[in-house]
Amino acid sequence: MEVMKFNLNSLLNQDTGFSYYVLGRSYDLEENGALQDYNKALYYYQKGFDQGYPLCIYSLGISYELGLGNVLDIDKSKAKELLMNAYPKILELIHNPAIDEVERVYAKFVVGAYYYFGLGEIKRDYRKAFEIIKECADKGHIAAIYDLGANFYYNGNGTDVNEELADYYLNLAKENGLKRAIDLYESRSKVKNSK
Repeated sequence: MEVMKFNLNSLLNQDTGFSYYVLGRSYDLEENGALQDYNKALYYYQKGFDQGYPLCIYSLGISYELGLGNVLDIDKSKAKELLMNAYPKILELIHNPAIDEVERVYAKFVVGAYYYFGLGEIKRDYRKAFEIIKECADKGHIAAIYDLGANFYYNGNGTDVNEELADYYLNLAKENGLKRAIDLYESRSKVKNSK
């Protein structure tokens, strides 16, 4: 499976909502070789938000929902407003024939997050989230691959518990350099070895 990866330096030269989303996400969640830097994450999310880009509106919303390190405090009211605003725009983005497949997969992944967490006015539905995230993982979305191994197959959210598939997907994310996958893989290995 080919995993989607981005060169952050080349994204810096683009002035698109999607490039700002990927940059923000990379610094927020340590993807694409970036070191975690919440100030940079917020900066790029805000740049995309200023362009009205739906995935950046979502990113600010989820940052208010969960907090963003020590640079953005939890504000459930602001989160709900942003998340509700973003959702129909994300659906429009997914159905826009002018966007490329990579951007479409990233937008679908966000819809999966809405169902996984029960964001905005979307009711939590692990089965629906699993279906969406699995589709994104099959297309090489690294965070979706991680989520299959870390959350869905491991915990049985939306699907049956399957330790073999959980290990497979987590290992795939680890082999592709996703820091949280590396950390979780090591912690699970320690638990297995201590038994």
